[in-house]
Amino acid sequence: MGVVTDHLATNRGLGQRLPQAGKNTFVIWASCYRPVDLFTLEKTSRAFFMTKVRRRFADCRYGQLLIREVNPGNGIPLLCLHATAYSSRSFLPLMKAYGDRRHVLAIDAPGYGESDGPQHPVSIAEYAAAIAESLPYNVFDIFGYHTGVVLGVELAIRKPTAVKSVTFMGVPYFAPLGFQAWKARLAKAHHLSDDLEQFQERWQWLVTDRPKGMSLERAFDNFVDELRAWPQGYWAHRALFEYDCEARFPRLQQPVKVLNPASHLADASRLAAQLFPRAECIELPAMSGGALEVNAAELAELIG
Repeated sequence: MGVVTDHLATNRGLGQRLPQAGKNTFVIWASCYRPVDLFTLEKTSRAFFMTKVRRRFADCRYGQLLIREVNPGNGIPLLCLHATAYSSRSFLPLMKAYGDRRHVLAIDAPGYGESDGPQHPVSIAEYAAAIAESLPYNVFDIFGYHTGVVLGVELAIRKPTAVKSVTFMGVPYFAPLGFQAWKARLAKAHHLSDDLEQFQERWQWLVTDRPKGMSLERAFDNFVDELRAWPQGYWAHRALFEYDCEARFPRLQQPVKVLNPASHLADASRLAAQLFPRAECIELPAMSGGALEVNAAELAELIG
């Protein structure tokens, strides 16, 4: 049975149903923005600026994967898995928001960022297997965003005793929501040419029309990540649309939190939460695009 939580409403009672929630999905109203005393705020801010993100490489079947991390050895590691066609840089604000509280690492998926990748398109299971080869941990948690969600699902299925808990945001469950249209848009093949115009649409989408609150620098980093992966950058999206969410999601036995900001994937995430056996869907209507940067501190609290 799934649970939906609205973290912005405070005086609405318990056990109500959202109109869009399934018959087995209940709503728990709560407040996520708790008062923070000045000492805690000052300590958190100081930790943010003092947190040092280290970089290292780990071997996998395709070569080496780049790993960014903070506080190695401090508690159960939190593995962050990014969206396509970006990189672990997406999680830098989140990693810094944790300060010195826990070990957080983010991996450039095979073929993205600074990681070596396959020489031909591969499946989500093969991407996840390569990531698993780079992880020496006996126990860890997962935070997956967009494509990182399905990579996280496969890792959790592959390592059921090692993965203790899972948090997802922006679940790419397109099956009930215009699957073919999204596939045509996201999994469209790219071909490198000498015409600069081939990148105009990506610049418009990622930089000019970036989400409100996202810095120009963060948007530019996303654009550069896409250029780095070009023209094979669509491969992971191709694998995503070949992935059977309805068959694989119910196999996840770990507790799952689905963080659900206001976005084009809000409905998809809400529906996907009903497929996980032990899921809580946390509604975050005040968050929107750019949440990984703009709301990093709140996300760190929600993930734990």
